[in-house]
Amino acid sequence: MLEQKKTLIALYKYYLTQKCTEWLKIFVNYGRSSLLRTDLPSVSLLQKSPSSPVGCHATAFYPDRAVMFWRKDGEELHENVEHGEMLPNHDGSFQMSVDLNISSFPAEDWKKYQCVFHHSGGEHIVTVLDPAEIRTNNDTTGITSAEGDLSYIYIIAAVAALALIAVIGFVAYKKKKAKHIPSPDRGSELSEKLNPDPR
Repeated sequence: MLEQKKTLIALYKYYLTQKCTEWLKIFVNYGRSSLLRTDLPSVSLLQKSPSSPVGCHATAFYPDRAVMFWRKDGEELHENVEHGEMLPNHDGSFQMSVDLNISSFPAEDWKKYQCVFHHSGGEHIVTVLDPAEIRTNNDTTGITSAEGDLSYIYIIAAVAALALIAVIGFVAYKKKKAKHIPSPDRGSELSEKLNPDPR
């Protein structure tokens, strides 16, 4: 009995000290690319309307060990700042944002403000609060309002044409069904009803 326990202990020791470490090294090598993966984000300044806060939005970074904040003249700001939560993207990367309420700031001071994204790998991305860099809901992205209105007209015309084709098809189907020739059996019954036997 004692010999069996000694053998079992020796097997466990061998497994834990030899095999486990071998497999651990294999799995670490397989996962090295994801373990060492670092992706820096693209950072944008966003604003819904001229009176709303300016959001500094970072997306597509990995891993999720990152901080983002606003600063002025090198000093981190805490007032007029609202931190959003970190969210996952569909590809396994992450996104986060931090808003700055600029309603009380004079326009000439805007360039003193910076959004700082700091990644765990030590990289910094600094984005200056420049009105020319802020993307808003009013951005046309290269489409003039006349082109936009014209595209709506095309869509409405296409929908109307499809509806008209559907109505014409339905009417033609109904007419064809109404003109359907009765079967011979029904034709003789109909003939007898119309021409009763004079007997």
